[in-house]
Amino acid sequence: MTDFSERVATKPPLQLLGMPGPTIVGPAQQRCGQKPLVLLARLVLEPRPVTREAMMAFLWPEADEARARGSLRQALHVIRDVAGRECVAANRHALSVVQSPDTDLWQFLSAVRNADWERAALSYGGPLLDGVTVKDASDADLWLGLERRRLARLFETAAGAVLETGASLPVGDGYLVIARRFRDLAPRSVRSWRYLLAALEQRDQLDALHLERATLGARIDTGQIDDPQGALLLLDGIAGPAGGSARLSGQQAEPDTRAASASTAIRH
Repeated sequence: MTDFSERVATKPPLQLLGMPGPTIVGPAQQRCGQKPLVLLARLVLEPRPVTREAMMAFLWPEADEARARGSLRQALHVIRDVAGRECVAANRHALSVVQSPDTDLWQFLSAVRNADWERAALSYGGPLLDGVTVKDASDADLWLGLERRRLARLFETAAGAVLETGASLPVGDGYLVIARRFRDLAPRSVRSWRYLLAALEQRDQLDALHLERATLGARIDTGQIDDPQGALLLLDGIAGPAGGSARLSGQQAEPDTRAASASTAIRH
């Protein structure tokens, strides 16, 4: 098994999951605008080739045909510079990804397909193109919202599969990374807090544990938890984490059965 700290340190050069920076780290260190990123994400997530006309209508619905074609060519040029010349196949009619582009999104999808839950959970840096909006292309903006929710559900399944076995995992930072990401994704869920508190306690990070317990208490007081009673029991040390520390609970949670079928949920 690859050590968690090694997995955290190995980051793909092109970030599509989470908030992309103004400069995308790639072969040419080239600045990448929003629409090329949306185009690349759409091609990575599409199981079949997409026609040029469909992509022009998707990203440049208000432009005339000549301008839209020019914008599409420019976007493909940027993608090839930052993700590799051979990653996109393009002819006069259609576009598709033909070679694995070096992106965290591709890494995440490949890991989920192979039921490599640790790598999948660590590859997920946040919502797809977080913070990106395509105000002049409503279909693209709607698609981003739908895909963000779908990918978040896949991450939740992958993270749950890893965190259920928490007591047996290495004491590296990777487990905590997954637990924090899961809590950040579902801050109203008592389950996400169970995982995080158990991870901190198992690793004797008592200052961080005290801070997170205080944060959970504040969320209970302000009605920001879906199950306040369950959260209070968790703080009292009665309801233990799923697969977590025995010091928080002597109970053994039921395993997360969703992981067994999650790899079939990808449409790629």
